[in-house]
Amino acid sequence: MKFICIKENLEKVLSVAERFIGKNLTLPILGNILLEHDGITLKISATNLEYAFQAEIPGKSGKPGKLCVPAKIFNPLIQSLKDEKIELEEKQMNLIVTADARRVVINGVLAEDFPLIPKIKKISTFAVDSALLQEALAKVLPAVSSSEFKPELTGVYLRVSQKEICLAATDTFRLAEKRIEMDGKLKGDACTFILPFRIAQELVRILPQGEDVSVSLGDNQVLFEMRGIKIISRLIEGNFPEYGAIIPKEFEVSGFFPKSAFVDAVRSSSIFSSKLQDVSFHFYGKGVEISSANADVGEFKTTLNASVAGKELAVSFNYRYLLDGLTALHEEEFFFGLNGENKPSLLRNKADGSLLYVLMPIRLM
Repeated sequence: MKFICIKENLEKVLSVAERFIGKNLTLPILGNILLEHDGITLKISATNLEYAFQAEIPGKSGKPGKLCVPAKIFNPLIQSLKDEKIELEEKQMNLIVTADARRVVINGVLAEDFPLIPKIKKISTFAVDSALLQEALAKVLPAVSSSEFKPELTGVYLRVSQKEICLAATDTFRLAEKRIEMDGKLKGDACTFILPFRIAQELVRILPQGEDVSVSLGDNQVLFEMRGIKIISRLIEGNFPEYGAIIPKEFEVSGFFPKSAFVDAVRSSSIFSSKLQDVSFHFYGKGVEISSANADVGEFKTTLNASVAGKELAVSFNYRYLLDGLTALHEEEFFFGLNGENKPSLLRNKADGSLLYVLMPIRLM
């Protein structure tokens, strides 16, 4: 194998590939990155057997070949080089890296020992604008559960039809749902699946702008393809809860509030919150009073003017969960609907109803 490429292109791909390698001590081959040169491009692969990453890098071609190299050696080396171009050459199971008047030899591993990257037998395929998918994933990710007690809640739920993609996540304390219009780009039957948090997080990081991403479903696997990059992942098994019934449709108290001022007030109040991370809200006809108190720190209280419909209501929320929902909203004015101190509340944009954020109040003893 012999290949010359731009250092920046190689470094970008390796920085992503490194996050896909395995830490399995019984299978040390998973700590390696597979380099494959077919005479045209250099393909880089990494996997931990649960998910895998592949990317192609253009460059000046030499002879074809393939070799595995340890990620913990290869990646820092490439980052340390300053030359614009890098030459990679395989000789007698070693990778020779030439750049910056340096010649570095890395001991390689047989490429045949590297696990096969699975090929998905596609059942359903759809295309979606990368920017829209990236935005939707970013908005629902904060609501994903971090507890393994219910594995089906540790990922992002996607429901795909000819008309739309619906993404949802919940940790039982809050629920985020975002809808994307599809315009008939689904080939195959309507489908649902649960995408692992780590893969959803990775997609938010690396999805390119200005193009469609192809998504293919197979037997408990999903494949994302974009601009010379493939991400393959196992799906989370289990049934995501039927959450439609918990989204409130009517409200005892509701109003439209200025987002920036509301966020500032909640952040200031959070400084004085207790160990429960609670902030209290008193809604009344002319606005809302936001307050918190901590015997060790002090007290905070402020009032925001707004037109509030319904009865007076005192309720408390976890300020971190509330801020996650407010941050996901993109309009300057938002709707807040409530139904008492023990029932779900709803946040959404004033005009755009494609994003819903349901939040449970804190029960203070």
